[in-house]
Parts: sequence; structure tokens; C-alpha cells
Amino acid sequence: MVLTEHLIHPDSHARFSEIRSGKAVFEDGSELPVFNGSPILFGKDSIFSADDVLASKQTTQDKAHLDTRNFKNYVRRRLLPDLVKDFNIEKRYKHLSSMLPVGSKVLVVGTGEKKEYYRNLFSQCTVVTSDVHAAFSPDYVFDGHFIPFADSTFDLVLAAQVIEHVMQPWLFCAELQRVVKIGGLLQIEAPQNYPYHAEPYDFFRYTFTGMRSLFPHCAVEKTEITEGNASMVAVSASTWLINTSSNRLMRSGWLLVTRLLFGWMKYLDRLTPNRRSVSMPKGYAFTFRKDGRQRIPRDLLNEFYDLKP
Repeated sequence: MVLTEHLIHPDSHARFSEIRSGKAVFEDGSELPVFNGSPILFGKDSIFSADDVLASKQTTQDKAHLDTRNFKNYVRRRLLPDLVKDFNIEKRYKHLSSMLPVGSKVLVVGTGEKKEYYRNLFSQCTVVTSDVHAAFSPDYVFDGHFIPFADSTFDLVLAAQVIEHVMQPWLFCAELQRVVKIGGLLQIEAPQNYPYHAEPYDFFRYTFTGMRSLFPHCAVEKTEITEGNASMVAVSASTWLINTSSNRLMRSGWLLVTRLLFGWMKYLDRLTPNRRSVSMPKGYAFTFRKDGRQRIPRDLLNEFYDLKP
């Protein structure tokens, strides 16, 4: 377990004490379960359940869909072209890593299957991985509506393709800002246009101004479109054709056909300048820096014009 000196109970806020008899024990005597080495730190009001984690119940992510020993998964994930591609993700993350001094503390919210990827990416840092399930053995299992770490713990908080799965994003974003240090960074990435997925844990989509409004204690370091209009059109056309039938074989057939028909379209996004004036991108990436200044709604809205390229 990492950074236990900053760990707190999600309800009482008592400090972590020790692991004893398979339980995470806190200084007020309260206990929470541990599953395969990952403490399950859900608060009493969470939509997620420790019992579901202990029973390995599928919630936001189906581990079986990633198993390429299954022929269908192998074809879908290894042979067919993707409809979208974030061409700048490696460059963006390497630059983000270069901004962090040696010894920085990084929290990844919604790690999924990328635990080792993030640890290698931020190899000079102490990396804490987390998720709402234990399918890929994150360091901690918790609900982002209350992050079980003390104020100002982290130098970077990264949440990629997570915020759309949060039922109360205003509370989630307040928590992200609470646990990052003054001067620290928040990397937030989310779709503006994308089909309903990971149901029923899919709640919101975000425009530029909508995302900006959720981080009033932060300045905007950088924004970029992750996938543009062409990717959005390819995904929409594919989804429409797949949903013309409820028959599994027909749907699989349309998946195959539309991947082959539309998989090339994502490359058209490379011809489009990376401007916020692209009105229907698949998604955005925001890099925020917490400065502690409280911005009123009018300030946040005016930044649309101040930052416009």
C-alpha cells in the first residue's frame, strides 16, 4: 500500500492505522474490507458496494471484454481498425510527466487495466492507482465522490474518461481539487459526443464551457481536442447501423462492416487544426493548475473568449 500516511476514512475522516485481519483499520476504530490487497473505501452514501467488489460483480468495466483469448475479442481488439484514435495522447502524457519533479505524488482515478502503464509513465513519481472495482488490482478501491486522502496530498490527479461516469460531477470535481496541492495539476479528459456505455454508470457529456465550469479553483494550463469531428461521425454512423437490429449476429456483422467502412475516417481529424471552434469533437483534454483562487461563474464563462485561439 502506498501513501498510507495520507489515507483517511471516507465518512469519519479518521486517519488510517493498519491492516489487521484482512481489514483496513482507522484511528477511530472503524474498519473497512480489503480485497486481494486493495482496501475498499466506499462511504455510506456511495452508489457502489463493498459486497459487490468482494463478489467480483461487474460494474463499470467488464474484464472479460479485454480477454483476447476469446476469438470475438481478438478480432474486435486486434484485427479490426478502431473508429477513433487520440493521436496526441503519448505526447500529451510525456509532457505532463516532464512537468512533475522527482518524488511527486500522482493519483490516477479510474485506472482500469492501465496500472503498469501509468506507473511506467510517471516512473519518477509515487503513483497511486484507484478504481471503483478491483478487477485489475488497483492500490485502492473508492468512489470519487469522496476521495479517501487528506487535503493537498497530490501533485497531479489524472482522471481520463472517468467524469462522464460520475453521478454528481460537481462533487467529484470538488474532491479532485481538494486533494491536489496548490500549484498542482489536474488532467481531465472526457467525451463531448459518444454513445451511452458502461451502462448504467454513464451520466453526462461535457462541452468546453461545461468542463471549465467545474474547476473554479484552477487556471487552465492547456486544452486540446482528443478526437475530432470525423471520429464523431464514424462512431455515430457505426452505432446507428449496429442499433438497427437487436439480433446478436446482425449486430456483430454491422460491427465488422462499419469498422472496415469507417475506420479510416479518424485520420481526417489530423487535417483539422486543433481549435476549440470544432463544434462536435468526440472529446476534450484539459490540463488545470490549482491556484486556489475562487472564480465566480462570470469569470469562468469569460474565459471562453479569453482563451479562444
